[in-house]
Amino acid sequence: MLRNNYLIINKKARVFSGMKIAGRTAVFLNDRGRPIDFGVLPLDDSVYAMMSCGEVKLLMMVTDRQGVHDVIAVFWKEETDYEEGCRKIGSTAGGKIYRQDLKINSYAWSIAEKLDAGVRIRVTDAVDEADMSVCPECGMLNPKGTPYCLECGSELE
Repeated sequence: MLRNNYLIINKKARVFSGMKIAGRTAVFLNDRGRPIDFGVLPLDDSVYAMMSCGEVKLLMMVTDRQGVHDVIAVFWKEETDYEEGCRKIGSTAGGKIYRQDLKINSYAWSIAEKLDAGVRIRVTDAVDEADMSVCPECGMLNPKGTPYCLECGSELE
């Protein structure tokens, strides 16, 4: 179980305590009720895909703002906050939220656990296999220099 709610934008995780909708914008708040850094998210037609993973209480959005693409992930620690957040964001953005499979759920759990443990995460794009190392436990490809497998958490050589 998560200890915090997390908003991840531009590969940086931020802890938030609550969320409000203001017009067509989601505002993520700190524990004093103030917007967190980069915690104001327009929910206009720049949001072109929304995916959820109920098992881990994750909502992911893909945005396109005049050719600049972002992947935004929101992890909630409480089920009721997740359900309400998905409902509010989905209705405000005017799009359908697609449920994802178990593979994405297990990856999301891995990210959430590392965030809670204080591990800095790195999101990588597709790369040449020559720049990757293979996990001896699960066979997952990981970027060279990554100390732990992104799939199973095993230590890499």
